[in-house]
Amino acid sequence: MSVYTGYKLTDDIVIDKLYTVYYFEFSKAYTFSGESHNFWELVYVDKGRITAVADGKHHVLDQGDIIFHKPNEWHELKANGTVAPNIVVITFSSESDAINFFENKILRINQHQKRIISKIISEYSSAFSTPLNVPKTGSLSAKEGGSFGSQQLLKQFICELLISLIRSSNPSDGQVSLMRLSTSHSLLNLLLNYMEINSNKNIQINDLIKYSGSNKTTITNTFQEAFGMSPIEYFIHTKIERAKTFLREEAYSITQVAEILGYSSIHYFSRQFKRVTGISPTQYLNSVKAMTLPENY
Repeated sequence: MSVYTGYKLTDDIVIDKLYTVYYFEFSKAYTFSGESHNFWELVYVDKGRITAVADGKHHVLDQGDIIFHKPNEWHELKANGTVAPNIVVITFSSESDAINFFENKILRINQHQKRIISKIISEYSSAFSTPLNVPKTGSLSAKEGGSFGSQQLLKQFICELLISLIRSSNPSDGQVSLMRLSTSHSLLNLLLNYMEINSNKNIQINDLIKYSGSNKTTITNTFQEAFGMSPIEYFIHTKIERAKTFLREEAYSITQVAEILGYSSIHYFSRQFKRVTGISPTQYLNSVKAMTLPENY
């Protein structure tokens, strides 16, 4: 009979407690006057630009940048008055030695890490009933009847993000280079660029087929795998996200935003906006203005 000896796996990073997970869509005038706390905080700029202040030092962060605030570090946050930013804020405690890597760090997120952040946001909504966009939540409330294993997955996704960021800074650690993109990723990037360039139009699946030279099944499967939705539904979401940015920056009226994005009427735009966001453009704009009032997130 063979004798097997189990190997106890190690954890290089352990998340002890989760304090907050936020996804904010701020106006261009947003200002957070600052705070400090005895746990870690990461701020990721999903869209736009924002200025982060850490212990008196100002850092301008663009889309794709992530900054870490170590425990008891005073930090502030403000928009630049021109660009309306979307940011992710995650606060947590960890006693792992490896976590000290993130002291005074500003890093650049790659596509793989961006998808991990998306999984964190999605799994958080499965695990907790505390809203993502309500400032100053003192404690989290577990969702009654939440998905099985959601808190465990959430913790694992945060650890995966941190490990990936450390590995990205040390390519020799054995991480596969993201430059070696698969065919599906190349196709995805090609079509994402096409959608961005043509966000003022009404793209149909045949336009994507003609532009890429691929077929409907491959394109559809690629978007389902990456985003969990069809390519056209994803395109609609990107148009609405762009509309939300225009509204937060207050450069155009709701009617003008609808025209810029190629909608045939403001009524059609408003219906599609509400279908995607759950609220009308006017209600969204009012909620963003209200977010300018609180001093803290």
